[in-house]
Amino acid sequence: GELRVAEFFSGIGGMHCALQLLRQLVGEREFSYSIAGAFDVNNIANSVYERNFPGVRVCTASLDSIGLARVRALTANLWLMSPPCQPFSRLGNRRGLDDARCKPLLRLLEVLASLPDDERPSRLLLENVQGFEASPAAERLLECLNKCGYEYRQLLLSPLQFGVPNSRLRFYLLAWRPGAPEPAAARLLPANCLIDRPPSAATSQPLLPSCCCPVCSGRLQPGQLTHDSHLRCYRPFARPLSDYLSPGADAEPELYLTSRQLEQFFPVLDIRQPRSRATCCFTKGYGKRVEGTGSVLQTRRLAFGKPSHDRVKAGACPPRTHGEVSHADSAAAAIDASCSSLAPDDLSDDDINNGEFVDSAGGSGDAETMQAYAESLGLRYLSAAEVAGLMHFPPGYSFSTSLCLSRRQAYQLLGNSVNVLVIAHLLSYLLLS
Repeated sequence: GELRVAEFFSGIGGMHCALQLLRQLVGEREFSYSIAGAFDVNNIANSVYERNFPGVRVCTASLDSIGLARVRALTANLWLMSPPCQPFSRLGNRRGLDDARCKPLLRLLEVLASLPDDERPSRLLLENVQGFEASPAAERLLECLNKCGYEYRQLLLSPLQFGVPNSRLRFYLLAWRPGAPEPAAARLLPANCLIDRPPSAATSQPLLPSCCCPVCSGRLQPGQLTHDSHLRCYRPFARPLSDYLSPGADAEPELYLTSRQLEQFFPVLDIRQPRSRATCCFTKGYGKRVEGTGSVLQTRRLAFGKPSHDRVKAGACPPRTHGEVSHADSAAAAIDASCSSLAPDDLSDDDINNGEFVDSAGGSGDAETMQAYAESLGLRYLSAAEVAGLMHFPPGYSFSTSLCLSRRQAYQLLGNSVNVLVIAHLLSYLLLS
């Protein structure tokens, strides 16, 4: 029968987009759903949700006081939850249960335990940051699920593992009530462990044969890869960043880093080129803070002589380009000369940042020269549309509302959302048999 879905902490609708994508991949005859209710306290996020899903009215009431009768009236058999991550994140000081933003999740667990057995949802999906799995809140969650008779699987996955050039490692929990039909997760995903890779297509027929990701197509066998903390082994299977770049974004002057930002932060920037097959996680601070909030794109001086480098270093300078400023040319020549003996492996993506590489190259160039070189690279932020594309929101997903959102507000909303492609795969494990 048709799924009735309750979206708790619905945000800008990432979970809803994943439901849409799953329906596109398996066909409307095989999968249908309706939204029984969507809940979020963020009015700006709700305006974006309702702009893209005009048939749904998002409830702005806080979930920390939602009543049992209200939840029973939803008659939802699928709960989707993406509770606030700040109680479990470094920037939120990891206050866990002591953080007021944890109360809505705890209230939902109370309601779940209080529901009559035959009115509990048959399926649940929860998403949160890495670290949630080791928190007291996760203990409460598992205690509730065990008490209510659910089976569940816990996962730590990144979009990079599905061919998307973006690292966004997140915790996911899939839970279901025992009984026929048993979800694919029961046979595809091992129990009693934290799963760190998607199921291999070699273990069974892919659930989404029309999906072109490297897992579903069989090009990638996660079980045969040797993992490291940065998931480098998945990068050769990812699409290039150029597939996600918007025509005309290079011409938007407000996207470019200022001279002052380059002067202060160039040594710690994560710089990527259009051919790169990885980017850092884009947080809600992207575009406002420079360091540690996401990658920036190099738009000029793209041709250089070490094709195995995925990331641009301050020392991995391109050849001379007609029309560039002389300071940039002299920096490129000096650093190229001092690092010509380095092997590609010495330019590890994660071992050397821009400033450290300049030091290892012999300190070539004074501050003025390196500033000129930094400015010659044409470094810009990705646009909100490009970040949304990396998170696999559908083309044309609109942030145009009556509230006139700024670019930074769009980044903030995206930083709090989910990767649609990853959620669609998880829903296939949970809902398909």
